[in-house]
Amino acid sequence: MSRNVPTFAVLAAGCLLLGCASGPRPALPTYDELVERPYELPASPERVSAIKSAFLSTPDFDQRVRALTLLENQAYAIGEETLRLGSIGSAILDHYQASLVGHQALASFYRHVDSPEQAEVHDAWIEAIAAAIPAAGTDGSLEQPHPVLTINEAEAFLAGREATLLGAAYHQSENRPLLLWITALDSQGWPVEMFFDLNDLYSTLAASLRRNPATVFPVGPPETCESMGLAGICEDFDPVALIYILARGNDSAAQTFLGWRNFATREDFEDAIGWLHMASRQGNRLANAMLGEVLWEKSLSDKDSSESHRTRAELQFQIAASAGMDSAMSTLGRLYAGGLYGEDKIEAGLDLVARAASLDNVEALRYLGWLHTEGELLEEDYRLAEQYYQRAAQKNDSAKFDYAVFLMRPDTSQGAKERGFQWLRETANDENAIAMLLIGDLYAKGVHVGRSFRRAQSWFKSAVKAAPDDAYLVNEVAWRLAVTHLPKLRDERYALRIMKRIMERNAVARRTPAYLDTWAAAYAANGDFERAISVQKKAVERALSEDDTDLPILLEHLEAFRAGKEISEEVP
Repeated sequence: MSRNVPTFAVLAAGCLLLGCASGPRPALPTYDELVERPYELPASPERVSAIKSAFLSTPDFDQRVRALTLLENQAYAIGEETLRLGSIGSAILDHYQASLVGHQALASFYRHVDSPEQAEVHDAWIEAIAAAIPAAGTDGSLEQPHPVLTINEAEAFLAGREATLLGAAYHQSENRPLLLWITALDSQGWPVEMFFDLNDLYSTLAASLRRNPATVFPVGPPETCESMGLAGICEDFDPVALIYILARGNDSAAQTFLGWRNFATREDFEDAIGWLHMASRQGNRLANAMLGEVLWEKSLSDKDSSESHRTRAELQFQIAASAGMDSAMSTLGRLYAGGLYGEDKIEAGLDLVARAASLDNVEALRYLGWLHTEGELLEEDYRLAEQYYQRAAQKNDSAKFDYAVFLMRPDTSQGAKERGFQWLRETANDENAIAMLLIGDLYAKGVHVGRSFRRAQSWFKSAVKAAPDDAYLVNEVAWRLAVTHLPKLRDERYALRIMKRIMERNAVARRTPAYLDTWAAAYAANGDFERAISVQKKAVERALSEDDTDLPILLEHLEAFRAGKEISEEVP
């Protein structure tokens, strides 16, 4: 059977047979060369990717992406004024031919003016760009985020799927320095969470800065680092520096990131509130929900203005919940149901929690499972409780604890216990570290299985191997092995090794009193009381600054270390 051979393959074969003069490889086409013929069809994902690569390689990328971003923002601001989308859409595509926002604008414009053939051209481009975004099998999860050029492209991608944007924040993971986290509602009103990788934007701007200190940024005034007085942070231009510059330019996703970061690290509550307030005023409902969390936390520590902060927190949760954000429904509902806003709001709280649970919100499902288990506020009903716990566990690793604990209760049926154990084994077989930890607990206690300290240790260590960078899980294993009252279960040297590793690598863990306490206990278990005391003092200092309710326990442990005593408890 004959087949067509690409020209370059024929040439290569000819050179092998006849010998050809070697020379430099032909230069790849520039962006301007690639787009000489506007809106050329067919618009394939391969062509879109080539245009994007060439666009990233333009010497004046910073100027181009800034002009593109400002025009795309105008297109979003136009709203229902469809006739104006024609000129704006054309201007966008003049700057970047593979702009999803630009093609969406022109497709809408041409449909509005009854030019279906023109609309179909842009629809074809929309389809090709949307197909190019899920590159290399990405699924939009935190582990496999979709690569996009800008935040506008990410929002346009979701809009093309008929999703309604609720809010966004930049995000970071260990392997990806600049991510965008978007929350939205699909066409049926179900929550959608998607992550996008913006590393191309970051790395290209960073390279531009190294070549040209006069580099400008996508949003905000057309200023350089020097003119903004930020030359210092641009000398070592990391993703957080870019996020800070974007936040100054009124990027609500950047403002939300900085606000939550300041709150999570307990660096500056007022600064966190300020950033989140700016983002929420732009309609970022994720910022509203986060601002509610910060204000509620502030109400617990600031006794003088507690009532004011509680009222403000309630308003922020209400705004986010009304927009359809299930996390805000769940949080406010649990606060109401717990009587923290008065007994007259308990029923409203249960309704909010039920709404959040109907949207598969994990915390709401866990809460309803607990209420039906304990018979508080709702009737005791183990059948319903198990359904809620199982739904939560299928969506979230930490919820697996609740489900397993429920199934292993003394008053649950033997059938439920067997279901629970089999479920844990199947989950552990999928390399789930939480399930491994729980199976270790069962062997340590001899619950539903024969007691075996060797198997318990093996499961604990397998859990750490499966998730070595999960500070919570490492802390749980280290605590069990360092302070257990069962000599055959102890492995203090291993406990110290894993705690030392996680504390050296994880800055947030080093600021967490409970993790510092475990680290100190591990040192004490190994006979190093001097270091145990030093670390425990840091735990106490952090607890004092955060008004941590565990402070009395931390002080008790500190006195034990000073007396040369280890911590010994009945764990797990």
